[in-house]
Amino acid sequence: MRTTQDESEPPLITLTDAPSARAEAVIHEGLGRYNQEKAGYRDSHPLAVLISEPTHSKIVGGLLGRTSLGLFFIDVFGHGVGSLILDRAEREARKRGCTAATLYTIAFQAPGIYERHGYSVLGKIECDPPGATRICMSKKLRLMQLSQVINM
Repeated sequence: MRTTQDESEPPLITLTDAPSARAEAVIHEGLGRYNQEKAGYRDSHPLAVLISEPTHSKIVGGLLGRTSLGLFFIDVFGHGVGSLILDRAEREARKRGCTAATLYTIAFQAPGIYERHGYSVLGKIECDPPGATRICMSKKLRLMQLSQVINM
């Protein structure tokens, strides 16, 4: 959509590594509207599991992701209690109706934890640093029964 009166003027294109919160909101809102038109509903929500120091409540790790259109996307994950974080996040994703989870990891980031939790490799892409591989993984999430959701 152009905002200029002169239709022959090309749009201004900006490349940045620090988009404003407003720019991100405009892009997310546009994609959300489009997805709602196509899917018939909109359900994109952030999902975070945070690990804190017990004495100071300082955040020391966790998982950042989102759920949308039946998928749980893991964006950032890290801390020494990985199994607990992953289990908690998957449980919440299932409560939200997600039937699958997906993520990207790098070979040196311990993809074995995901394999131990039932994730399988969808594909691999060589990346930097030299010799490293980015791995796309996925897992089917079985839906929870109503009694399981109530007891959580």
